[in-house]
Amino acid sequence: MLAAAGCGDRSAIAELTAALDVEQLRSLVATLAVQVDQVMPAAAASGPAAVCELAINASAPLFGVTPEDIRSPQRSRPISDARAVAMTAARENGLSLPAIAEQFGKDHGSVIHAVRRTQQRPRLADAAARVTQHVSDRYTERLPRIQETAAPVPQSTFEPHDLVDHAVVATARAFDTTPETLIGADRTRATADARGVAMTAARMRGQSLPQIARHFDRDHTTVLHATRRIEKTPPLRDLAAKIAGELPDEPSEAGNNTRTAAGLETVGAVSSEPAGPRSPGAQHERRQTPASTADRHPQVAR
Repeated sequence: MLAAAGCGDRSAIAELTAALDVEQLRSLVATLAVQVDQVMPAAAASGPAAVCELAINASAPLFGVTPEDIRSPQRSRPISDARAVAMTAARENGLSLPAIAEQFGKDHGSVIHAVRRTQQRPRLADAAARVTQHVSDRYTERLPRIQETAAPVPQSTFEPHDLVDHAVVATARAFDTTPETLIGADRTRATADARGVAMTAARMRGQSLPQIARHFDRDHTTVLHATRRIEKTPPLRDLAAKIAGELPDEPSEAGNNTRTAAGLETVGAVSSEPAGPRSPGAQHERRQTPASTADRHPQVAR
């Protein structure tokens, strides 16, 4: 093919391509694009924008689309497949979810969904592996590693004690952040989504709204709003379900509400909180009003 193209023999090119199916033609275009890219002069490149641009340029010919198509809001199958492959390649080259989302003009929930879809489909996974390798091989010497250019994630000293804490830790890991950020006051889109995913995962495992709210130092209506929003966002909802399924089982605590077999209920029972460092919301102990002498006796239902 290269020899025929070099000689300008169009009839030979047409004869060679006539026997190729769609997938073979795509592979041919990708191969030619890589070869052309390798002989072009090296351009200055650094940072997340360059990594995403390289991934987009390498993914576009594999699906018969243009880089402009991938960056556009179009959602046709070839374009969405090419976009998913480019996002996956950028992720494999070390970019964080928020960085990829910013470069593609999407939210990071869409990036999560795209990467998972690519990994679950062999054809897309193969294309992503080729694009990833191409970007890595071609630009390793000129591109600083992402770990060196990106702001390092602060070290966390958060120690999980119960199911909600474990949901916070697992979600922070999925979003390349820290538990302290999730339970803090940060209200950026990425942190709000991560916080909502953690709340939803805990909710899926049976934790009550007040329990979850106490860990995040928020009221239960905030938790309700966050979980409803996550439920309406399939990529984030699926991530919350995955995290919920991987959370450790929490043993039930006896003594929170003591009820005897005879139907007696103790009034004013206070649940104990485990010792040790906790999230800011859990550090606020429940305020109990001292019960009167009469209130300390069991009440019998008549």
